[in-house]
Amino acid sequence: MSPFQETLKLIKQYRMPSGAELAAGVKKWWQSDSKWFGISMAAHGLVLLAVAFVPMATQTKEKTEAPSFESTQVDTTTQEADFTQFEIGEAPIEPTELSTESLTIMEAPAVEAQTEQYNDDSAVFEARGGGNANTEATGVGDLGGFSIAAVGNGPAATGGVAGQGRGEGVAFGAGGGGGSGFGGRGKGSREAMLGSGGGTKQTEKSVQGALIWFARHQNPDGSWSIHNQVCRDGNCTCGGEGDVKSNSAATAFALLPFLAAGQTHETDGPFKATISRGLNWMVANQDKNNGCLAAKGDQQMMYTHGLAAIVMAEAYGLSQDKRLLLPTQGAIRFIEAAQSKTTGSWVYGPDPNAKNGDTSVFGWQLMALKSAQMAGLQVNPATMQGAKKWLKDASKGKAGGLFCYNVEAGPSPTMTAVGVLGTQYLGAERNDPRIVEGMNYFMTLLPNPKSRNCYYWYYATQVMHNLPGPEWDRWNREMRRVLVDSQVKDGCAMGSWDPNLPTPDPWGKHGGRIMVTSIAALTLEVYYRYLPLYKLDPESTAGTKKTAMAN
Repeated sequence: MSPFQETLKLIKQYRMPSGAELAAGVKKWWQSDSKWFGISMAAHGLVLLAVAFVPMATQTKEKTEAPSFESTQVDTTTQEADFTQFEIGEAPIEPTELSTESLTIMEAPAVEAQTEQYNDDSAVFEARGGGNANTEATGVGDLGGFSIAAVGNGPAATGGVAGQGRGEGVAFGAGGGGGSGFGGRGKGSREAMLGSGGGTKQTEKSVQGALIWFARHQNPDGSWSIHNQVCRDGNCTCGGEGDVKSNSAATAFALLPFLAAGQTHETDGPFKATISRGLNWMVANQDKNNGCLAAKGDQQMMYTHGLAAIVMAEAYGLSQDKRLLLPTQGAIRFIEAAQSKTTGSWVYGPDPNAKNGDTSVFGWQLMALKSAQMAGLQVNPATMQGAKKWLKDASKGKAGGLFCYNVEAGPSPTMTAVGVLGTQYLGAERNDPRIVEGMNYFMTLLPNPKSRNCYYWYYATQVMHNLPGPEWDRWNREMRRVLVDSQVKDGCAMGSWDPNLPTPDPWGKHGGRIMVTSIAALTLEVYYRYLPLYKLDPESTAGTKKTAMAN
């Protein structure tokens, strides 16, 4: 029996061992078992010492710095793909998706004769019902007419502001759809929306060519230039530069098509570094005091700021990158402060005391506010009420569906397109007389290569896309025919649109190739950039409101 067993026996006998008995037991243990105890203690000590050197960061959450107006510090080390060998060529007409994978394809697939190049032999769309604005459960604040509800297989609203899109991953815009109304840009839902919306592989190939052209013509500092184009392959021979000096506007024009395609600074793809540098430059040049995104020396301050604010709102909405939160919210506050308190519009510079307005400047500010609401940012309801006032004052026509540059001018196609789209976004129903009058006006001015007007086509295409039916079907066929045909398909300018050919664009003199290419690409991305405001329902009747699809 061991000494400890003897001790235990004594305890069980209800008495503690005497001092002599305890000393004898310890001496006996030391002679027989102490060396094994020492070895065990040494081994355990080494294990504890090793554990002590394990970084504590794995056991505690890192502290995140509060977002600020400082540079986003996004990763700019990603290796970019070599786009110099890309050929646009011709592509099949079947719908596809513009994904990170497809963007890395350098050559167009071989195709047979393009007898159905524009899909014009397909059955003409026939409307079977009415339909009104999806004004319920939209989650976009005062832009009541805009719905993040699904049409067909698109992403559905889930309540609140950010509706998670259908997709294959978790990243906004990359593999997992998107939130806050940008869900159609995700890989999971783009294909369904593209096909049902009127896009084809050919329109996607045109978009792909435009993105590659932008990537090849970025300035070394991350910006783009309207008046001084560069090419990373050497001397730029594109031509078609504009006379406006605003690198902020040019950078916004360049970034918007990437974002429309679901590509962000956090998307693993060939354009990650391009987008990162662009956003980095934009935030670094933002006025830290008032949030203005027009860089020092830029012309057309409110035009420039409105465009750049759309970029910031979409980049934040797609990525949910908290580093972009305060810069973007600051940009929206600048728009609110710049609005005329009298007219509800905006003019070339920030002027809350302005007694007039400008529907053209107005349109870009409203689009920025809309994008901000879709991204879950704060927008002052009073700002949106002011916008409604301006649209009412600037309206013309029998039903108020034609719009003018200012209250003294007559209606024009471009301003009517801006005004009708704004009217839709501010809650008008599908059968509103203003919407009907505007739509009928556009149908008399279909896209035509002999009378180019990219600005008009951009806004009117969004209006028509919001109105599924035979009118949209016809408009879309003409629009995509003109744009796909007129895209440059060789040389340094391959993938862009010439502001002067086949006929001069009225906005090309000022915005140049950068603006015309951006707007053309965005027009061809309408199928998934935003979801339509209205949907057709064969069981519906005129005047019946549609609710957002929730299942």
